[in-house]
Amino acid sequence: MGFPNVRAASAPNELAELGRRVEDAWVSGRARKCEAVLREFEAAVLHSKAVICTSLSRVQQLVSSDSSLYAAYYRQLEAGVRIPEDNYWDRGRCAVDQALFPNYARDIVFGALSMDGRGLTSYGPYVILLREALIHHRASVFEENPFLFARKHRVVAGDTIPAGYRATWADRSQLAVAKLHSRISATTRPGDFAAILLNESKTHSDHDFIEVHIFQAIHRRAIERVIGPAPKHGEGALHRSLRRKLAEVGADLEIR
Repeated sequence: MGFPNVRAASAPNELAELGRRVEDAWVSGRARKCEAVLREFEAAVLHSKAVICTSLSRVQQLVSSDSSLYAAYYRQLEAGVRIPEDNYWDRGRCAVDQALFPNYARDIVFGALSMDGRGLTSYGPYVILLREALIHHRASVFEENPFLFARKHRVVAGDTIPAGYRATWADRSQLAVAKLHSRISATTRPGDFAAILLNESKTHSDHDFIEVHIFQAIHRRAIERVIGPAPKHGEGALHRSLRRKLAEVGADLEIR
């Protein structure tokens, strides 16, 4: 039967509403004489990757052995390896996640779409870039941070999420066009596309990105690359170990 998040994104009402939004986007693009640039943007998003940001210690733990996994947020809570933070986000996320992922929120790993390997480093300075071949069949994408989306659309506990704001992995470029077409103009350059797709701000509430939802945990063999800052004092040995462990699965460490 496939994965529940992918089934939800493939529902007829979701496809119909997303199609309507996409058609509106093309009408707008033609009216603003930027249809050609919008098509370039659409094509570029087809090459986007899923990224997860985290700490050096968590990356080290994930790549340490074939028995290690990057588990979903709720699975981490259940296992007692993480506690919810006493903040605005963690207090409100449960109700929103249950509305978006009814009865399977505990198995969703959250990431973001990226064209250039950048991620939301406020969640951690190390970016894990995932291999498309190992996650595409169980991944879907969503308009934005679900908590912010629920506030914007006044979704409360028990409500269903409005249709047309999620898509399968294969249709991620369609969602990007529907969401971001107004930010594309005739003068937009291909070099601008990455920052339009993922725009990190100083606060979580101002981040603008398309969220990736992956059903079930991430194994180290799903890592294509880890991107992070230069090692701080005392981290040299950790970096050398990380590079060796990544090499075992055909991945590499990139310093930016």
